[in-house]
Amino acid sequence: MISFGILSISLLLLAGQSVVLALLLWFARDTRVANRFLAGLIFAIAMMVTPYIIGFAGFYDAYPWLSFAPFSTSLSFGPLLYLHTHTLIHGKVPRSWRLHLLPYAVQFLSQALVFPLPLAMKNAWDSFAHASVIDPFLTIASLVSIAIYGGMIWRLYQAYRAELAQTRADDAQFDPSWVRHALIGVLCLGLVWLGFFLADQLDPTRNYFDDYWMYMGVAALGVYLGIAGWANSHVRYPALERTTTSTMEAVTQSVERDWLGMGTQFAEIVEAQQLWRDPDLTLTSLAKALGTNTTYLSRALNEGLGKSFSAFINARRVTEAKTLIAQSGQTSDLMAIAFQAGFNSKASFNRAFSEFAGTSPSAWRRSQRLKS
Repeated sequence: MISFGILSISLLLLAGQSVVLALLLWFARDTRVANRFLAGLIFAIAMMVTPYIIGFAGFYDAYPWLSFAPFSTSLSFGPLLYLHTHTLIHGKVPRSWRLHLLPYAVQFLSQALVFPLPLAMKNAWDSFAHASVIDPFLTIASLVSIAIYGGMIWRLYQAYRAELAQTRADDAQFDPSWVRHALIGVLCLGLVWLGFFLADQLDPTRNYFDDYWMYMGVAALGVYLGIAGWANSHVRYPALERTTTSTMEAVTQSVERDWLGMGTQFAEIVEAQQLWRDPDLTLTSLAKALGTNTTYLSRALNEGLGKSFSAFINARRVTEAKTLIAQSGQTSDLMAIAFQAGFNSKASFNRAFSEFAGTSPSAWRRSQRLKS
């Protein structure tokens, strides 16, 4: 008898919300390809929860032929989040991206090929191989996949953040921190799943009712990915201005240079011409203004002054902002001061001010009032 109780309804509500959010992401206009990979991940999570929704409602008891319906999707979790991240921050899908989904294709076929068979044959196959060998193997493979792709995503994220700091002063505005949060969520799911898997292996008497809270976590993760993904779906992450080195530059780089002297000289020109006020300043545009190339400028800042491009520019902007706040008193509009100092967003201003002043702009202004 089919009966939707609290267990099935609670999972259904979460899975239904995640599907709606996935549809919104699928049809989003900005960063369409990246958002569709994320939508695919959320659909995959909803599919993973589906057997428990219908199972708790009694569908498998009423319709036993539903066994082996191809709802298992866990081997797609890591690849889809990786493809979303790569496409989001690099603006293009990695080559041979379909190869990343081959393990999921195997997982799908492990059920899809058995699903149309007569029930007696399915039960025999389950007793002979699936329950004892194939299902545990696919679970372990899924956990390993999540761990491997988690490491790949983390390296992508860290490399992108580092390159942003080397090429843009507004790097805080485009920090894809939501990807880090999504990755933490997926990895936490993997750890919880590992715990439940080990519990099932140690206690064969456990059944799918004992896994309810794990799948509540899975369904909640789908909702979170949908909400956070939709909130960030409009952000177009800038393509990084990678430095290129000509043959002549490669030869001259082999000669030891006074990077400290070059960095000091560049800093003096930037200060004299107040080039840091340009809100759209990048490594490329600054190199052009200084009559040099991005390779020399980057090395002069990094090796000579010990600063990234972002730190070099934003430290000077924060100094100017502090001066303007002190001069204008308590009635000044902080964002107007931020724009005057060269910042182009509230996120960049607040993050840079906290980093180089050790406090927020508003707290620093209050501290100046107490001193006066």
